[in-house]
Amino acid sequence: VSPLTFKTFREVALWVLRQGYRLKMRKDGVIEAWSILGRRIPPENLNALERFYDDLKRRLKKPRGWPKDVDLPLWWSDIALGFTIKRARPNTCKCGFPVVILVDLDLWNEWRCPQCGVIAEPCLPNVKTVS
Repeated sequence: VSPLTFKTFREVALWVLRQGYRLKMRKDGVIEAWSILGRRIPPENLNALERFYDDLKRRLKKPRGWPKDVDLPLWWSDIALGFTIKRARPNTCKCGFPVVILVDLDLWNEWRCPQCGVIAEPCLPNVKTVS
C-alpha cells in the first residue's frame, strides 16, 4: 500500500469527505478526527494531512460573525471543507438553529442554515468587476 500524498487542499477535502471522516477544531486549536462509519482512523492517514494543518484550521474555525455562545453543528467539517463560507450572522431558521452562513458558490452567494441547509434568503449574484 502506497502512502497517501496530497498535492492540493482540494484533494485533502475530497479525501476526508469520501472516507467518511469528520474533523473538529477544539478550543485549544487541536484538530480531532473521527469516522462517521465507526472505523478506526489509521495514524498514517492523519499524518498525511499534516502539511495542510493550517488550511484545515482556517476552514474549521467559526466564521466571522458566528455567535460565541453557539456551537458549530457536528457535521461542520462537511460544510467547511466542501464550501467557501464567507461569514455568519444570527438569524433563527425554521428548524430553530440560531445562525445562518453566507456560502460562496462562485457565481452567487446564498445565506443558508448550517443545520438543515435551507436557503434563508434569495441568492445574491457574485458580481466581479473587470478593470
